[in-house]
Amino acid sequence: MLRSFEQLRATARADLLIAADDEHAALAGSGHYATPWHWHDCLMFILPSQGTVELKHEDQREGTWLSQDRFAVVPSNRAHETRAAIGAHRHVALYVTGAILRRLDREAGSLSEFYRRTRTTTVVRRTATVRALQALSLRNGRSAYGNSGVKHSLTSALLVQCIAEVMAGEVMGSATHGEHGMALVEDLKEYLTQHADEQIPLDALAERFGISRRHITRLFREGTGFSVGEFQMRIRLQTARELLGGTDLPVGEIAFRVGFESGAALAHAMRRSDGRSPSDIRKLLARQIKI
Repeated sequence: MLRSFEQLRATARADLLIAADDEHAALAGSGHYATPWHWHDCLMFILPSQGTVELKHEDQREGTWLSQDRFAVVPSNRAHETRAAIGAHRHVALYVTGAILRRLDREAGSLSEFYRRTRTTTVVRRTATVRALQALSLRNGRSAYGNSGVKHSLTSALLVQCIAEVMAGEVMGSATHGEHGMALVEDLKEYLTQHADEQIPLDALAERFGISRRHITRLFREGTGFSVGEFQMRIRLQTARELLGGTDLPVGEIAFRVGFESGAALAHAMRRSDGRSPSDIRKLLARQIKI
């Protein structure tokens, strides 16, 4: 089934369309995502930002796993299908017409190496620059990043950076089953770090990431050496130490900010971990700064 550039741009749901013009369109995908065999009259970049996506294509029908450290380029008129793996996922799909590639070839320099590398479906290592541009393009809300003009500029920059990395970056293979698991662990670590001040039951994590409590517990222990609770406690104490050393906030306020019920509860946890009270740690850090 052909899905043309015009169809993709015109029929995209408003909540999925990030930015579009006559030459490129950026769409977000998430949840229980699956698209059966089809092809486009335009080139596609598919970039996971959480979880993994399985890509099957004419040259590798058994499937290629894409995780956050790699993205794929599918040439126009190449049949493929995509689906999200088990667990929560998000991705960005960039659809690119020949017109914009020809314009970039004229204005930015030869794309001959890009064309050579993308004669067939190609998987490329994703750098921190691509990841940052992708994250910014997915931001919503009332901030500047939610402005349509800014989003168009960000997706244009993302496209140019992806092209540059195809030409100069590392061509990769499919993610292994183990790498798929580690990608999930990284997502869990990031989520727990961002919500370290909250009590997050395993059931809530299982529902959010779409896998069982048992699977989360096993994967997280294998990937970090800690249980979910131990990891979250380490993040809380680390943040508390940073606040003790870098601010004059009262211990009770710091305790509240990092998820403890009281200064006494924070002090108890710190003594168990370091053998020192919050005031001892604050004095020690102050001496180290003077030195």
